[in-house]
Amino acid sequence: MYEEVDESLAVQSENFFKHIKTFEYLDDLEMDIGIWDQLSNDITITPTSDHAIERHYSNVSLFDSVEHELKPYRILSTPVEIKGKHYLFAVRMSLVDNDDLVMVLASVQVVIVVLLAVAMLFVNKRLSERLWRPFYHTLNQLKAYELDKSESIQPANTAIVEFNDLNKTVAHLTDRNRKVFLQQKEFIENASHELQTPLAIFQSKLDVLMQNTTLNEDAAATIGELEEATHRMMRLNRNLLLLSKIDNDQFTESSNVDLSVVASRILDNLRSFAEVGGITFNTSLFPVVVNANSTLIEILLSNLFQNAVRYSGNNGVVEVLLANDVLTVSNMGQPLKMISETLFNRFSKEGVSESSTGLGLAIVKRICDFYGYNIRYSYVNGKHVFDVAFRQVEASPVA
Repeated sequence: MYEEVDESLAVQSENFFKHIKTFEYLDDLEMDIGIWDQLSNDITITPTSDHAIERHYSNVSLFDSVEHELKPYRILSTPVEIKGKHYLFAVRMSLVDNDDLVMVLASVQVVIVVLLAVAMLFVNKRLSERLWRPFYHTLNQLKAYELDKSESIQPANTAIVEFNDLNKTVAHLTDRNRKVFLQQKEFIENASHELQTPLAIFQSKLDVLMQNTTLNEDAAATIGELEEATHRMMRLNRNLLLLSKIDNDQFTESSNVDLSVVASRILDNLRSFAEVGGITFNTSLFPVVVNANSTLIEILLSNLFQNAVRYSGNNGVVEVLLANDVLTVSNMGQPLKMISETLFNRFSKEGVSESSTGLGLAIVKRICDFYGYNIRYSYVNGKHVFDVAFRQVEASPVA
């Protein structure tokens, strides 16, 4: 656009020079030039003594007396000699129309770019949805898939080779996992039945032997040790089967369970056992309701309470506080000799107690992980403290 304006200014200046050359013979030409300079708005002719001026173009802003604002102009300045005198000839042209045209072109370009961007986004979104529909179909099936309830995944047919391969792999993987799960579930059920039977027979035979009056003292002691080992083996078998069932998500039934009711019942059952060692309970139970399997909740609370009773020592005090969806169980005792981080590991226990299988706290931790509860152990002021933070779904007023 500047090139077009410069060419137009150059043509005007050349035409003016030709016109002046034609009338150089006139005596009053210089007066006419002065009058022309006064009357013309776009052309100025001023005398100059500077012979070194060169032809050049420039942009200036001039005040428009009509619209009372500055407007841009393109000016061609060039020296000219008229009848032996030197003048500076300047011709100008407004750039307002050009600026308006630039703004229009820029606006059109911006609108076109925005429309193209929106169109591309829309087309890309539609194409992506269509392209990835089989993938998200398979993904949603995986999210809703449950080993114990769902059947095999039925992936959607697609013309994309990669998605077909993915769907075949996913279907094969889920089928294999389901078969393994069913085999493990069947093994656990069979093991639970087959192991309990011989253990029960063994226990009954020991009971018969203990009733034999002809046994000497050494034989009776040996049978007593065997009976104690049998009881421990039965508890160990029961706890291992319980852990396996939890790991295989076999406790799927759930209901709203009031923790205070369950805790009160378990503590009442433990009082007679605790009183033998002079252990007392200091309880403060507020209603807290969680949605979980009632059997697992009972096992969780029972293991925590039994652990506190077992390691509180004679004439100890077990404190149980249930409030604001947090259960706190504490008992007096010496600091742990083992590393506290391994307290919830399987077969990890303090001391050499024959009555402990080393799985009680491991079961507690596994149940907490299963439901997303947060369990924490600490030793504060000579007390072993276990805190369990439950997800509270409903809380009743304090009784």
